[in-house]
Amino acid sequence: MGTRVKSGSRSLRERGGNMRVLVFDIRGNMAHFRMPDTTNTHASYPFIPHTTVRGLVGSILGLSEFDGISLVGIRIMRPVRSTMQQMSMLGKGWLGSDNSFNRPTTIELLVSPYYRIYWTGDYLDDLEACIVNNKSHYHTYLGSAFALTFPQYIGNYKYKEINEQQEIECSTVVPINGIRKLIPSQGTHYSRVGGMHYEYLGDRCFGKTCSVLYEPMARNISLYPNTDVNNDNVKFCRLESGETICLW
Repeated sequence: MGTRVKSGSRSLRERGGNMRVLVFDIRGNMAHFRMPDTTNTHASYPFIPHTTVRGLVGSILGLSEFDGISLVGIRIMRPVRSTMQQMSMLGKGWLGSDNSFNRPTTIELLVSPYYRIYWTGDYLDDLEACIVNNKSHYHTYLGSAFALTFPQYIGNYKYKEINEQQEIECSTVVPINGIRKLIPSQGTHYSRVGGMHYEYLGDRCFGKTCSVLYEPMARNISLYPNTDVNNDNVKFCRLESGETICLW
């Protein structure tokens, strides 16, 4: 599920963002975040996509469409592992077929996924109240209905935006346009996801995409941030807990 971003929405700065971030965890036995350009084999993104996080928040709040703005951070808490599984698509109406369609389809499943989500922007107080009280309007799941998850509250923290050039250790995934210089470190692995959607327009239509860097072993990424990005799409923040994250 994705959430819809109303065109013409003002930035968090223009709307006087509250400079606080809500933190919660989501995990499960499995997940599947289907890459939209795969058909015969349903490959999965290696971590929860930006638009899926917004959709999950919309499910918790019971929103038919997300008409506000927010920034999201995604931290991989457990090394990325996946397996391939054949599943029957009986009755799924695949590619316009009728309910008699039944073909084994190979699906990539993420094994024991675990993510920490950082949320700032609209609906923060309402979202916090729902998660603290274990309430959700709709079911919450990790990409597919067979992969249920139940968000766990971590905290609500103040943060300070990083605007100067300095080396940082970022604990979340990072859009590549937010990186000025990557600093390789021993034992760290680097992987890239290209063309990841981060704007949902409604009716299964998506807008902007970006390439994202992540560390598949759940380690931090050392880098110099690109502070010349002259919009609110990417920003690096230091939480009062001491953690440094990327919101986008």
